Parts: sequence; C-alpha cells; structure tokens
Amino acid sequence: MMMRMLPRCQTVSTLLLTALAVAGCGGAKDTQRDSGPSNDLLIIGYDREPDTMNRYATHILEDIESCVVEGLVTNDAQMKIVPVLAAEIPTLANNGVVLRPDGGMDVTWKLRPGVKWHDGRAHTSADVKFTVDAINKGDWKPESVDGFDRITSVDTPDSLTAVVHYKEIYAPYQLQFVRGTLPKHVLDGRDLNTANDYNRAPLGTGPYKVKEWKTGEYILLDAVPNYWRANGEPKIKQLLFRFLANTTTRINLLKSGEVHMVALLPWDKVRELSPLPSLRLNKVVGNGYEHVTLNQRHFAAFADVRVRQALTHAVDRDLLVKTILDGQVDVVNGPIQPLSPAYEPNVTRYAYDTAKANALLDAAGWRRGANGIRSKDGKPFAFTLITQSGFAIRENVSQSLQQSLKAIGVDMQIRLLDGTSISSVWFKGDFDAMLHWWQMGADPELTLFFARDRMPPAGRNINYVDDAALTALLYESDRTADESQRNALLRDAQRRIAQLAPEIVLYNTAKVDAVPATLKGFTGNPTNAGPFWNVHEWEIVPR
Repeated sequence: MMMRMLPRCQTVSTLLLTALAVAGCGGAKDTQRDSGPSNDLLIIGYDREPDTMNRYATHILEDIESCVVEGLVTNDAQMKIVPVLAAEIPTLANNGVVLRPDGGMDVTWKLRPGVKWHDGRAHTSADVKFTVDAINKGDWKPESVDGFDRITSVDTPDSLTAVVHYKEIYAPYQLQFVRGTLPKHVLDGRDLNTANDYNRAPLGTGPYKVKEWKTGEYILLDAVPNYWRANGEPKIKQLLFRFLANTTTRINLLKSGEVHMVALLPWDKVRELSPLPSLRLNKVVGNGYEHVTLNQRHFAAFADVRVRQALTHAVDRDLLVKTILDGQVDVVNGPIQPLSPAYEPNVTRYAYDTAKANALLDAAGWRRGANGIRSKDGKPFAFTLITQSGFAIRENVSQSLQQSLKAIGVDMQIRLLDGTSISSVWFKGDFDAMLHWWQMGADPELTLFFARDRMPPAGRNINYVDDAALTALLYESDRTADESQRNALLRDAQRRIAQLAPEIVLYNTAKVDAVPATLKGFTGNPTNAGPFWNVHEWEIVPR
C-alpha cells in the first residue's frame, strides 16, 4: 500500500515509533502502510537540531530553513550563482551595478513579479530594505553582518526594484541576499531577538512551510499550495527531518528504511552503504574544508605562529585520510578549494615532520617536563579541543590528533558537544580549539573568516587571527570589481594565511548524500547552499 498523508488527528510521534503501522483516528483499526519513500512523505535523518529557523540568525547549516525561506539568489550544482527571487543577477554588463565616482557602488535588484509570502502578501522591495535596516540597526545581532555593514541605504523606487547603496565597492555583492529577506509586514517594529513565532516557524516564499517543530525530535514541513515555481506545488507533500545526532543510529535507521535519506553521509559509511539497491550515493566535491580552529584569544599559546606551525607539522594528514576517512577525501592546504578560480596551489605546506614540530616548540620556549608534557613560565601546554558528539569520524580524528600532539609534548583533551550546542559555543568564542568544517559559498570571499575586524559577532574569524597585512589584502580584494585582479589578491591572501597557519587545515569536504534510488531531481551541491537547494524539483518515481 502506498504511504498516505497523515490524517489530521494523527500525530507525527506515532510515525516515529513505527514506519509500518500507524494508529488511525478515533481508535479505528490499525492500517498497514509502506515505510518506503513516497511523494506523500520523505524522512530525512539529520545530524542536529536547528538553533533557530531564522536564516540570518542560525549558526549552523541552513538546510531545513532554506526549504522555507528563499534567497534572492542561490548557488547551483555547478557552483554558479543563479537568481531565485531576483529576476536576474545585477552586473556591470547589464547596468545592474554602477561604480560611483566617490568609490561607492550601487546595485539594483529587480525582483521576480508574482512571488508571494506564504500568507498571500506580495514579496516586494520593501522587504529587501527592511532586511538591511533590521540588520544594520544594531539592536539585533545576526550570525554575521558582513556585507550589510558596507551598505549605507536602500531605495525602493517601485515594489519590484531595490537599489542598494554601498559606501565602497563590495565584490561579493551577488550573495548579499542568499539568505533571503525578512517579511516587513510581520516583523516591522518587533524585537527580532524575541520574535519566536517567526524564529521557530518563519514566513517564507519557499516550497515548504513549518507544520510542526517538536523540540528534540523533529521538524515537519508541508508543501506549499500554489508555490510559484513548481506548477502548483512540490511533488513531495511532506518532509520530516528527524534529529539523530548519533551516526550509528542515523545509519541503522537508514538501512532499516525508517529513515529514507541522510544528507552529508559520514565518509566511513560509504563502503557499507554502497551495495544497498534502495539507495543512491550522490557524491560531489565539496567547496569546503575540515580543520582545527586555534582560538588565539582564548588560549594564549596559539598566538605564537611557531606554535601553530608546530601543531600542523605534528599531524599526519595523509594517514588520517587513508585510514579514518577511507580515502574518500583529499588533503588540502587552505580555505579556498580547487573548484574556485581564485584557488592558489603554491602555498606554504606543512608536511608531517615531528622533528620540525619539536624544534619549533623548543624555539618558542616550550620545554618538556619529566612527565613528557611541555610547559612555559610554569604553565603546561594543555588545552581542550571541542567537536561534535555522535559524529564518529570527528571523534576518531580527535583521538588521532590527541595522540599526535602528545608525541610532541602537548596535552590535548577532547570535549564532545551536540551539534546544536557547539554552534553557540563557537559563536561566543568560548573554546580553545575546535574540529569542524566551513562549507563555503560560490564566491571566494575570505574576509568574513580572517579579517581582524570580523571576529564574532561581526563575522566568523573564530581563530581570532589579528594580522594587519592579511586584513589589508582581504579588504582590497573585496573592493576590486575586476575578477582577475580580485583573484590575484585572493591568491596573495591564501599565501599569507598559509604562512600564518591560523588553523590546522586537514582535508576537503567531499559531499556524499544517501538518497532513495527512486528520488528524481536530486543533484547535491558543492557549496553551503546545501543539498536541498532545489528541493522543489524532487519527486519519487517508483521503478
């Protein structure tokens, strides 16, 4: 029997208890139902619960949020920036971008006509202006203000035109509104920090809307009737995101059919799941990288470049990839990946070399004690690495890093945090070191991650690296409209970052998504747009 929509009086919790039998309404006889994926329901095993559904405020990947709230643009499967709520991408060539004599820039966004919020109100340029004003007002701190603080004002000459005035050239402008807009008619005059009706169930223009969020268990999304770009509505009626932090649990439920899809499949599970005929493992090279952030503000030893270089030399990255990662990824040496035209391959590389690591620590004044642990000025070289709990690969990599650093006299402890909690910890900077990844957008901007004035809440510089030369390079790249000149500056910046070694760069984030073999339209995505970037095109087509 094909899976049917849940009756209104039937709770989703019942479904979570069993995918085979669901109690009917009013004590009616139990009905048997197929537990496989269908156009009625697709169940996604997700590794963490969102901290908020507000795309501008969340500190984690926006997969669930992006099904509800669309951007003016997105990154497609070929890592191109493509319009969504915008009618076109503004450029110099189409006169959508004007460079002013005073050094500023005006960007005119033409909005797509006929797009409506889920409550039926038209999406207009007033929403674009409201979003910029809300972020720049200062009483609400989104996840990042990067780019928005370069905006002086927004004009709205008509309901479908927003002219964004920048105080300076801002090269990454095309992704300025990738997270979408805030609905003015719902949020105007309100405190966005406490607007929990929106933050837990945002009004959007996307193919789905929030039906239910049961904290600690799941978020259920319903397809939107009369969705503007799906010829009526998405083919798949409901998406159920189950929060399953433990890797083993997530994979076991996928194998049993109680979960139909797992995005960002752990790399060590690829070999195990490849033979299953019910699944298709979709792999793309990711535009991101796994690394250890070294928080120079929180742990003073990391402020010495010799220490940071020593720690990087102590890690056998090739061995990590061959063993724990099962050869599914490649060792990389910086934040911009080979997918990008701004990629610079000729940077300082830190080969596995314990002798060099020991020599650098000696030179930095860290001497071994009788217990084998180094110390300086009476303080032992001891710090704590945080990483995501339930993520077996990260737990194993952390243990390997621990052993590698112990071999050079460094005492590293490991603290595991769930995926939601760790997000708020990194944003506050309340940690010594963290093993994690950055999933990058199509634009190669690095300012957000490495400029000295982009430490939280202004950006994601959670290494707290403070280098004037690097910051100058990054801002010069942002203010350069010519792509080839900008890429040259970004290559210089990559070389400077490698010299500074602000983080231990490990390997790239090859993306493997386990999806039903019957799912049509799924492509994956190399960028931080995530695998749900085109969810409105998905359809279950039985074989």
